[in-house]
Amino acid sequence: MTAILDHIQSLESYVERSGGRLLRTSLPEWVQGRVFSDLITLRADLNPEQQLLTLVHELVHWLAHRDAGAHTHCAHCTIFEYEAEAVEALVMARLGLPRTGHSAQLGDEGPTDGLLSASVTRVMWASRRICDALGLEQNATSEP
Repeated sequence: MTAILDHIQSLESYVERSGGRLLRTSLPEWVQGRVFSDLITLRADLNPEQQLLTLVHELVHWLAHRDAGAHTHCAHCTIFEYEAEAVEALVMARLGLPRTGHSAQLGDEGPTDGLLSASVTRVMWASRRICDALGLEQNATSEP
């Protein structure tokens, strides 16, 4: 449990160093987190494992998707969700932690199977940034 809390703290510090803000507050039951501009919001009642997973997911949106604009086409939103879930899979695997909930439904497929080339590039870029923020050594085979 301490390792998960340390990872959360590392990502909180990364967000702050990068010019973002993180807020924990009440959100609807079906919303675990969201991003608006430079504010990442997490639902306050998440357990540490859910916080870490949600923070990684929302951090991907903040890093890779915030410039897309509020009126992004629905197809792009779907790709953005796949990208965020793929980064969750990559980061959790690097941390040696299981994925729970909706993001675990990727099954035996690789986290980037079937995604467009540009999407895969964003996934790998965002996962490297998050792993760097967690102080994880990069593997030469993880480069796109």
